[in-house]
Amino acid sequence: MSLQIGDLVRVRGEDWLGKRLGIVTEVKQLVHDPSGEGYTAITALVGTQSITFSERDFELVKRADKND
Repeated sequence: MSLQIGDLVRVRGEDWLGKRLGIVTEVKQLVHDPSGEGYTAITALVGTQSITFSERDFELVKRADKND
């Protein structure tokens, strides 16, 4: 399941964040130059911090309602 801008997410396994909730603000497809492998990077606003991790480091809590 791909995350989208506006989704409510929880950061997996990052105790220093207190497993707080965040809102996805950016989704980027990136390529690691040395290996050529691609991955999805997600940026989320967690409290007052903007953090970026791979998509697998986030857990979807609630899908954004696109009707608003």
